[in-house]
Amino acid sequence: MTVSVLTKEDFTPRSAEAARKRFARKAALTDEQFERLSTEAKQHAFRVATVHKARLIQSLKDKVEKAIAAGTPWAEARKAITAAFAGEGVPAPALPRLRTMFLMNAQQAYNDARRETLDDPEITEAFPYRQYLTVGNGVAGVNGVRPEHAALHGRVFAWNDPFWDAHTPPWDWGCRCTFVALTAGQVRSLGVAVIDLPYVRKRIEVPGTNRRGIEANEAFQRGRFDLSAIDKEIREAVEETMGP
Repeated sequence: MTVSVLTKEDFTPRSAEAARKRFARKAALTDEQFERLSTEAKQHAFRVATVHKARLIQSLKDKVEKAIAAGTPWAEARKAITAAFAGEGVPAPALPRLRTMFLMNAQQAYNDARRETLDDPEITEAFPYRQYLTVGNGVAGVNGVRPEHAALHGRVFAWNDPFWDAHTPPWDWGCRCTFVALTAGQVRSLGVAVIDLPYVRKRIEVPGTNRRGIEANEAFQRGRFDLSAIDKEIREAVEETMGP
């Protein structure tokens, strides 16, 4: 039997450089280019809404990357970001929107680096599960938590469940959620069932609505799975996506 020996290093937060490398992989795109991407591909692109000048977008990406590498807080980073607009003679979007853009990209860079570390075989053997958490207590409307995010609060999935490919925070505009790695013993002590939806592949737009649903893979057959034990809001999203 394999014995995993975890050291303090395994639980050390990833460096700013590791986060920078993940962010550097993103492509700087205009709004028009970004909107043509699939939902999954959008996770690997950088854009600033309403900004259409390619040179300005690349400049903004460079400044965000530099701030991530240096661990620069928004209060300092905003000076360089707003100066980039002035240099191109383009009006800057509202500061709250720019702040959300900056924080989301920084959070995603760190979480991508963190997830890559947690995917190490020795760590997944010891911590095979991950729990999704929102800010606050996971109640929709409290601390600005949206219903589709609140519905996932406290849910536990296997570390390699496809769920995480589309829902590793931040997966939606302004998302402030996070996740934690859990051992099998911790899951048992929490008394939380592990959600196993092998047919769920990714989040999609629900046609004709402003809601986001869940897309099933080709192997899904209605009636084959018992959805009765799944959280009501997640079950409804699955059923709505599947149609009649």
